[in-house]
Amino acid sequence: MEHCEIEIRTHTAGKVSLYRAKGFLETGETGLCVTYPHEGENVVLRFEENVLVMERTSLSMRFARGEATKALIRTAGREGTLPLRTRYCALERSQDHHKITLKYELGEPAQKFILSIRIVPSSEER
Repeated sequence: MEHCEIEIRTHTAGKVSLYRAKGFLETGETGLCVTYPHEGENVVLRFEENVLVMERTSLSMRFARGEATKALIRTAGREGTLPLRTRYCALERSQDHHKITLKYELGEPAQKFILSIRIVPSSEER
């Protein structure tokens, strides 16, 4: 496991948002796992064999290209789901960074999202 910087660029409803954090990266032959803080929770992103799973206390999502799944939302001791359809999910690796591109639709009526997740390993000590 090594330190990393993560940058998530989200495009939805004609707007772009950017989130940056420091976290930890673990890489393997077929994928990677990133852990970072967001809104007071630890987020775990696991990418393996063209499937991205995002887990945090309040939200769980599984993205698999061409598949319809459900986003699980947890709050105040209750759970609910929203329909989720993944249009595209891919990982690009290079020597100095990794990039996950994700296109999906969430909810009914569907809201479209495009995410670009850039993960840069660093030698920074925390």
